[in-house]
Amino acid sequence: MNKSLATTFFDRATLLADREAVRYKENKSPYKSMTWTALAALVKEMAAGLAARGIEAGDRVAILSQTSHLWAAADLATISSGGVTVPIYPTSSQSDIDFILSNSGSKAVFVQGEALLKKVLASKQENLKTVILVSPLNKGRSLSEFLGEQDVSQDFVIGLEELRQKGLVQLEGNSTIIDERMSKIGFEDMATIIYTSGTTGTPKGVPLTHGNIVSVLDELKKIIPIDENDVYLSYLPMSHVFERVCGEYYWIYSGGVCAYAEGIETMAKNMAEVKPTMILTVPRVLDKIYSKVRSGIDGASGNARKLIDWALGVGSEMVKAEGEGREPRSLLKAKHWLAEKTVFRKIREKIGPSLRLIVSGGAPATGHSIEFFNAIGITTLEGYGLTETAAPACVNLVNRKKIGTVGPALACVEMIAADDGEILLRGSSIFKGYYGLDEVNKEAFVDGWFRTGDIGIIDGDGYLKITDRKKDIIVNSSGKNIAPQKIEAILKTAPFVNQAVVFGDKRKQLVALIVMDEQALTQHASEKGWNFNSYSELVELPEVVNTLRKEIADRSKSLADYEKVSNFHILANDLSVEAGELTATLKIKRNVVANNYKSIIDRLYKEERVEKASSNAQSGKGLVSTGR
Repeated sequence: MNKSLATTFFDRATLLADREAVRYKENKSPYKSMTWTALAALVKEMAAGLAARGIEAGDRVAILSQTSHLWAAADLATISSGGVTVPIYPTSSQSDIDFILSNSGSKAVFVQGEALLKKVLASKQENLKTVILVSPLNKGRSLSEFLGEQDVSQDFVIGLEELRQKGLVQLEGNSTIIDERMSKIGFEDMATIIYTSGTTGTPKGVPLTHGNIVSVLDELKKIIPIDENDVYLSYLPMSHVFERVCGEYYWIYSGGVCAYAEGIETMAKNMAEVKPTMILTVPRVLDKIYSKVRSGIDGASGNARKLIDWALGVGSEMVKAEGEGREPRSLLKAKHWLAEKTVFRKIREKIGPSLRLIVSGGAPATGHSIEFFNAIGITTLEGYGLTETAAPACVNLVNRKKIGTVGPALACVEMIAADDGEILLRGSSIFKGYYGLDEVNKEAFVDGWFRTGDIGIIDGDGYLKITDRKKDIIVNSSGKNIAPQKIEAILKTAPFVNQAVVFGDKRKQLVALIVMDEQALTQHASEKGWNFNSYSELVELPEVVNTLRKEIADRSKSLADYEKVSNFHILANDLSVEAGELTATLKIKRNVVANNYKSIIDRLYKEERVEKASSNAQSGKGLVSTGR
């Protein structure tokens, strides 16, 4: 039998049989459990049900749902039936849902909840032959009652249990139908088409084969130590390649238990309930965890604070020695032993008593967060990849982490930097081209190398440091090329800063929009006795603005003058997915942010000119950064 994601799953289920496979919640109940045998039975019944509904090998099946064990089951059922999974973000607009269903030619769709079901029905795709509802409707009403109100056939939408029943009937008539289909799946057969969430433009379909993904899994097994004794908490969108490959598929590849969070907002509560040993995260979530822990440290008494800061310094020295590939001296080892006994063990207990591994991806991480978690003894690896590379192309090594880099390339990937610094990749995990976009594909590849669009530096050990996105490079009015991500990373090291977006294309100076940690800043302001009635008032207080201005100036000393932010504005709200300012994986859509806050950005430049004119008139000196 060919090696595929489908056979990998069923082989794992046979091997682990009655051991626990998943934990999940239903209607706010305590966590329930399912064995590998039970999960395999669910998947096979769903796969046979798809066959009974007319799904053939190569047909596209979409999934429009929040992350859950049923998302994974729908995915595995699709590929086990020989189909191709097409994930759609549940936060997608109606126009994006219409486009993806039409462009992919999906014949079936798994959908969660009434609101998303209505969006699928509103799409009116002629290619769509069946819709499977995987969760109850609002207020407990029946599916037949709901369909009676819609202009669709009663047979067009079925529930998950009905699909399973159809699958059982199919298996009674042909018990080997799914095994036969799996036996015909080849390494080069398509497993999924993932549409890039994209920071600009229309989504592009990225076809990934079973071979693309299995190539990555084979390499991850060598460098990320996960086995059947681990517990993994899944909470990121499964529609994204990071959670799909490094979460769902790597969990299957390695065994263990996958627990599903109720949502990203309940992650902390769910962590306390399931006590995971490993999580995947994106920098924004990691920074929030770090900010909360750091706030507790900053609020400690004098002697306790000194002890913690000393221990963190020792931990950072150990991380640095490891990154440089040198053996720590005996004195440092002794200090680290003491720091572990007195400080690190207690901090880890509060974060997650069993948590030993964090992998960060999806966007550039901030160095201070990565360094902190490694310093306290939770191995935290930053990696790098794209949908087009089947998730990770690079990842830091457990015993050789270099903070500020995304690690060396996987063994299945070749990596070079072009003359302009753009990172080029090729290998068995790299896709062959966007779905149905021949003209775009001509630009996406050069001499067989995939053009990532990321600018970076590869050091002597083969470790990659991403410096910016090629399309994000700011060219100021003097023609200087400026990498905004480098500056934004510096801004985010200032206390309480969660998000920062820098602008300045065709301008003389840079300005920034900044989002603070509302809870931490509010608590700090209350402790200081600052007078404010609302958070919007707080972020405009001179105490806040002037403190942040000083912190930014202190941290920007290494920057060239033209790279320094001359003016900034603190937003009273987070950038959000709902406003279109972030992708589903929390990457900033710079052009949308620029459009949404155009009036504020324009005002920053007006303030700058007024401040400069006033300053020059009074003393002949240049602009001092202002905060509003």
